[in-house]
Amino acid sequence: MNEAKETQAAITKIKPGNMQATEGGWMMTAKLNGKDWKASSLMPPAAASRIIGYYQDEYIGLPYNKQYLVAGKKIALGEDEAVDISFTGIGLAITKNGEMEITKMNENWAEGKFHFTATISGTDKLVEVTEGSFRIKIK
Repeated sequence: MNEAKETQAAITKIKPGNMQATEGGWMMTAKLNGKDWKASSLMPPAAASRIIGYYQDEYIGLPYNKQYLVAGKKIALGEDEAVDISFTGIGLAITKNGEMEITKMNENWAEGKFHFTATISGTDKLVEVTEGSFRIKIK
């Protein structure tokens, strides 16, 4: 019964059009200033032209381009390839620098890792996002 309640609670937190994060399926994780963060759902890149992971009202949005989908491809994150983030207690932040790398590809899935530093909007405070990883379905 408790497991059913937990599953129902997770389903109601998924934004319409998003895919539920699952073991071996869609996923995004990272460390935000050393604290673990895990998306409960992801928006398909075809819907937003971004790789966006959500946990409640928090999100990380990475740049997406089909040309990136090559194992070993590294994308410099910053002004030209911005990351959108919003976290409880932090608000919006603007990417300063970082990197995203496509680590694995097959005909259905793409996997990658990322890290970046961002400035909290309206301040000079930095946010460090490290050990980021994602898996998205591409077909």
